[in-house]
Amino acid sequence: MKNKTIFLIIGLLALVFLISQSHIKSPKAIITGENYDTSIKTIPGEPIKVDHVIDGDTIVFINGDHLRYVGVDTPEEFDQRKPVQCFAKQAAEKNKELVEGKTIKFYKDVDDMDQYGRWLGFVYLEDGTFVNMELVKQGYAFAYPYPPDVSKSEEFAAAESYARTNKLGLWNGQCTISKLSTGREQTNPAQ
Repeated sequence: MKNKTIFLIIGLLALVFLISQSHIKSPKAIITGENYDTSIKTIPGEPIKVDHVIDGDTIVFINGDHLRYVGVDTPEEFDQRKPVQCFAKQAAEKNKELVEGKTIKFYKDVDDMDQYGRWLGFVYLEDGTFVNMELVKQGYAFAYPYPPDVSKSEEFAAAESYARTNKLGLWNGQCTISKLSTGREQTNPAQ
């Protein structure tokens, strides 16, 4: 019993030490292995580095904040209410190729955040590439106007029309696309 107590005390002291280090910001980071720099503030229009991509339309910054792309929707990969959708993995891979590990700027439309606490934004690479638009134009995402954030909905609709006409990405015939009663488009479950 005495040895267990000593090990417990040493473990707690080690945990306190790690939390106090500037590169580890929270007990959650220690437990999950995440290493976010929470001292960096997310400010629309200011450069921020993308830590990782969650799926085709959601990213995580180096400070742990999440951002959901405005005006687009990609097939679902991690929605517990439905199976993985056709072209979800390809959309996530394309998003990784475009932004993971890179510095971006994002700009909001009307809303700052969605109901899940994610930033909402139009994402731009340092070279000026408009990521939301690229995903739609190359057929990795649907144009998805979601009021009140609809300022670029006509441009997104034109990009989707281009991808559809040219049979790019999810429009290439390997996915069945249906429209829900809400107007939202989705692909069939992945095979």
